Parts: sequence; structure tokens; C-alpha cells
Amino acid sequence: MQEYAYVPPDPGSTNIMRLARKHGIRSVEDLYRKADSDPQWFWPAVIEDCGLSFDVPYSKLFDGRKGIPWTTWFEDGKINITKNCVEKFRTVDSPAIKFEREDGTSGTVSFRELDRLTGKMAGSLLKLGIKKGDRVGIYMPPNPESIISLYSIMRIGAVAVPIFSGYGHDAVNTRLEDAEIRFLFSLSQYSRKGKQVNVRKSLEALKGVHLILIQPEKEDELDFYKLIEEGEYTPSVETSSEDPAVMLYTSGTTGKPKGTIHVHGGSLVNIAKEVRYYMDMTSEDTLFWISDLGWMMGPWSIIGANALGGSIFVYDGAVDFPDSNRLWKLISDHSVTLLGLSPTLVRTLRSRGIRKPFSSVRLFGSTGEPWDEESWMWLFEHFGQGKTPIANISGGTDIIGCFLASTAAIPLMPRCLYRGLGMNVSVLNEKGQEVYDQVGFLVAKEHCPSMTRGIWQNDEKYIETYWSKFPENWVQGDWALMTRDGYFFLYGRSDDVLKIAGKRLGPNEVENLVMTVEGVTEVAVAGVPDEIKGEAVSVFYTGKNTDMTRDQIREIVANGLGKSFVPKHVIWLPQLPKTRNGKIMRRVVKAAFLNQNTGDLSNMEDTGIIDYIKEVGMLYRS
Repeated sequence: MQEYAYVPPDPGSTNIMRLARKHGIRSVEDLYRKADSDPQWFWPAVIEDCGLSFDVPYSKLFDGRKGIPWTTWFEDGKINITKNCVEKFRTVDSPAIKFEREDGTSGTVSFRELDRLTGKMAGSLLKLGIKKGDRVGIYMPPNPESIISLYSIMRIGAVAVPIFSGYGHDAVNTRLEDAEIRFLFSLSQYSRKGKQVNVRKSLEALKGVHLILIQPEKEDELDFYKLIEEGEYTPSVETSSEDPAVMLYTSGTTGKPKGTIHVHGGSLVNIAKEVRYYMDMTSEDTLFWISDLGWMMGPWSIIGANALGGSIFVYDGAVDFPDSNRLWKLISDHSVTLLGLSPTLVRTLRSRGIRKPFSSVRLFGSTGEPWDEESWMWLFEHFGQGKTPIANISGGTDIIGCFLASTAAIPLMPRCLYRGLGMNVSVLNEKGQEVYDQVGFLVAKEHCPSMTRGIWQNDEKYIETYWSKFPENWVQGDWALMTRDGYFFLYGRSDDVLKIAGKRLGPNEVENLVMTVEGVTEVAVAGVPDEIKGEAVSVFYTGKNTDMTRDQIREIVANGLGKSFVPKHVIWLPQLPKTRNGKIMRRVVKAAFLNQNTGDLSNMEDTGIIDYIKEVGMLYRS
């Protein structure tokens, strides 16, 4: 067990311990045990503590009679996300949204104004013929208009489908066609790294889609602000707890992206729970999660912050433009107190030697990929001044939430997570047996409120993806280790796991060692065929391209894991394949190196590196 880097000075001041004390529970550990064992107590306690409101009370907490994968929650209840996040605060003048655009324009939108804007836009959407259950797309960077769109859609019972703002035409069109979207919120252009991003290129030749644009240029395009101006203020409609509210797309390794369906009741309750207890958010806080509306963390942070009466900060540009000081200025200028970022961003800032603290930030959130210890400590010691807790969370688009999360109420070790509150998580070995202090499959042993209600128009794929490996257990697809005192450590995706001479090895186990080598900036580890071992370790890294660096990588892996795991290849790359939100795409590294099908690449930031890796692979395999 690693030593604690952070010990909470006053756990009792956190939201999670206030919940425990309110119900006579004396410790965090006891709260987690009761949450898992007594959902009939836990979820109503969360709803009350978060101040969430049902228009019609639910008659039954959950119903699993159709089978665990098809469990429904808050039976017969009526609840609407927009009503709880916006309309409930319609007399409040504090900021619901703080924003800045890359050109420096900034401002705020109060809860009172947000209610007016979304109410009038909702009236226009109804007049356009958009009905309850219709899917409506949002293709914009993080800005006030994207949030107005999100809430307006859900306000009338339609389903918001956020699409990542960096996608090109084909990726956008695939999602629009799959979701059968007739109306799309977008804009003509915006600034990114000082250059104008021409969104219109991706909007051209979209068939059967009506565009609602911030800057309309053609007669058949609808004017975003004119729709607000002319709209009749409309209160939130009554929606069932099981009515779909948001559809988020998650890319698979092959085939078309999967649409995951998230409902008003389960999504709102679980998101509010997580932002309140993991991020420790209050109505006095401002949350900034460096993300996009098209990624899960976009809607998660917006809905969570506003449901609790707090402010969400959004920024449509690059946080390091014109230089890294931009991020510090954004946080200072807008009094950001809760900051969500990725390990990749921290590694980038660390490679530049930046050590400045984020003075106003009282808690960091992180997600997206496993940490390496060096970068976790860099965030904690330099950006957090050795006193700011890191709420490391892990979940997925498919649950619009988190199975694992560390909090400000518990001691923290580098890279650690903690079990999710009320999520019944565990780690199983290949035989389906629960194991401690061994790497295995991360699962949820019970159904949770925010789990997707299926994959859009593909029930078989839903069962196959999440419920087929271990009956009645949701398999998240992560390779993890669980300790007996509730801590978890991630080791990469289970489909990325290496099997070396019969021994299973998570890629992050190797990557964590390689990141300690001086001169290494980022690393991806993949398994390649080996005549003797069956599979061998291959290390792909960025940083110093020297023989000494490669020798040090081999040596540190041998010393840390044993000689049988010494890398067969140590390969320098000018960059690693990444998703547009910064996740390293190990499957693409491996597939390109072996000249195999690289699968769905619509989520990839720069496909140019693939040909480079293929050429390197041909040289090494010849």
C-alpha cells in the first residue's frame, strides 16, 4: 500500500460527511456500506439532501422484474431535469453560467435570465413541431448558447444529443442519421487557437436537417436569438422519470458509434449525487470542467452544478492559447473553485516545467484515463500546493456518471480512486470471483439509476457489451485493482490487457514505470505477438529520442516488473494517437503497428500519425 499524500484536515466539513452525520452515521466507511446494502434508504436520502424535486412522487424506488439489465427507477415518478436545474431557481440572480470566449469576451447568465431564455426557446421549439421524445442535436463548443440549447430541449421533453464540436462532416452526419435528428443547434464559426473554425464545412449537405444557428446566413436557416426573442415562455413539461433526456454517443473499436440513452430521473439524481459528494460542490462554488458538451463530462458538470444552485464556467477555446498562462487567468478572473482536468493536460503542463498554483481552486477533479504517479504528484504538489484534494473519478458515457471516485473526505494516495457511493462496485477475476489486491475486471454488482437504458435501436449490442461476461453484473471494461479498505487503482481498458507468458498485465502498470524515466513525456503500452511468450510488451513513447532513454525504459520495467516483461520494442513517436478530448488511443497504436483495422477514428484528433506508426511497424516486423 502506498503512503497517503493527502489527509483531510476536516472531513466533517465536506458534503459527504454532512450527509453521513445527518443520518447518524459516524464514518465514511459506514456510509458507503449502508449505501450499498440499503438502496431503499440511500437514494431517497440523496434526493432530499440535494434538494431535488419530483412533480409527482415515485411509487417504487426501482423495478427489475424484466431482468437486471432492464431495471427502471423511480416508478410512476414525474421529474424534469430543466425544472430542477433552471426553473426551480427562476427568482435567483446569482450566476448559473459564467463564460469566456477565446477572443476575451466574457460575461454571466443568471438563473433568472437562464429560465427566461430557455423558456422562450422552448416555446419556439414547440412551435417548430418538435415533440416529446424527438432527438435534437447540439453541435457547438462550450458556450452559453449550448447550455441554453441543452436545457430548452429537455424542458419540452425532447432528447438532447450533444455532438463533439471538433467532429467533421462524416462523424456529425453519422450521428444525425443514426439518431434520426431533424433539428440541429449550431453556429457558423468560432475561434480555436487563434484561428477561425469553419463549422459550416461540417454542416454542408446534411439532408433533412433544419439548422438553428447563432449566425444564420441563408434563408432556410433558423436564427437562434430570433427564436428566443419571438418564443412564448413555456414552463417545463411533466416528464416521467424514465423518459429519455440525453443521448450520448460512445465510439466502439469497430463499427458505428453507439447511442447511449439517459433518462430524466436516474441521470439527474446520480449526477447531482456525484457533483455534491465527489466534487463537494455548494451553491457558492464555480465549477469548470475542461471538456466539451459532446463528452459526458460536459452535460455532467452543467447539470450537476446548476442542480445544486452553483455556477458552471464554460470556455470555447484552447486553455493554452496564446500560452499556458491562459488557464491560470481563466480560473482567477472567474473565481473558479472546482477544476476538472485530465491527466494528459497535467502531463503536458509538467513537460513544460510549469509549477504555478491554482490559488482559488479548493478541489481538483480528474477523469479520462489512468494516472501515472509522477503526474498525479505534480498536480498535487505544484498546482495544488500540497493541500488541494484530487477527486479522481472514473465512469463512462454509458452511465453518465462514475463507478469510482475519491473525495475530499478520505486520505488520498497517488493515482487512487475510491468505490462509488451507492454503486456496488467490485473486481472479479476471469472466473467471476471477487478478488482483492489483484488486477481484474471492474464490475457493478447491482443496477444503478444512471445506467444507459440500452443502446439506441440495438438491444442485443447493449446486452453483449455490458451484461454478457458475468451474468447479472455490469462489466465496465476497465482493468482495476481493489483493496480491502475500499481503494481502487485503474490499469487501463480490459480489452487493452496484455497476456505475457500466461500472465495478465494492465498497460498502465508498465506505463506508470516508464513515466518515471527522465525525458519521457507520454507513453502507450500495447501487446504484440511473440513466438515464445504469445504476447510481448511494446512501449511507444514521446519525449527524448535517444538510445539512453530507451535503455532506461527497458531497465526500469525489468527492475519493476521482472525480466519476463522487458519490452520487446521501445519505440519513439513524434506524437501518440489521441481522442479529441486527450485520451491516448492504445488500440489504434497497436492496430496501426500490426497493420490491422484501426476501427472507428471519428473521435481521433489527428489521424496523420497512423501512417507513421504503420511504417514503423513494417520495419520492426520485417
